[in-house]
Amino acid sequence: MKAVASKRIQLLIADDHRVLLDGLVSLLRTEPNFEIAATAENGEQVIDWLNKTEVDVCLIDISMPRPDGMELTRWIQQHKPQIKILILTTHDEEEIIAEMVQAGIAGYLLKSCTRHELVEGINRVMSGQFFFSEAVSNRIIDSYKEQKKETAEEPVTFTEREKEIVQLLAKEYTNEKIAEALHISYRTVETHRKNMMLKTKARNLAGLLRFASNQGLIRL
Repeated sequence: MKAVASKRIQLLIADDHRVLLDGLVSLLRTEPNFEIAATAENGEQVIDWLNKTEVDVCLIDISMPRPDGMELTRWIQQHKPQIKILILTTHDEEEIIAEMVQAGIAGYLLKSCTRHELVEGINRVMSGQFFFSEAVSNRIIDSYKEQKKETAEEPVTFTEREKEIVQLLAKEYTNEKIAEALHISYRTVETHRKNMMLKTKARNLAGLLRFASNQGLIRL
């Protein structure tokens, strides 16, 4: 009894650079489980092929004309949602990657990817998984780290003078008495108090003293 051959993955490859398109076709034709169903150099050709050809995976660039990869992805999601979309592009900006994911792609590769990544990407998205090449994954991780670093709050620290003032405030000294005790002006005391309130985001003196107590600067 003969074994039933598994169905080959039907690919549509689209890129507006003919040399690259021909290179992709030559490369992927050597894979035994892939079959090139069609090629296209712009979005209109892709739509035309999808309306008359059975395709499993679309390998497309973002920067194609008429329509571009973003608009094409949305069209495919609306009219041919069963087709898996794998992006192959030079764009590594995290905003574009995120927008394409929201539009409905199944994978994202940079044109600097290896042959192994390209083949693995096609197989993975065909099996229902998401796939990002190593460079794209690293870009996403780096972007996350940068955002986290930017949003991380600086640790709140008091200057030596601020520590002296908050300790006297804990003893119920008025601004006038603090100025006299530290031999500084009343206005300087006010400025230090305002700065400490801003640093700690305290809304009143009680909140400032509570923060200082938690930091071990005073005892309440």
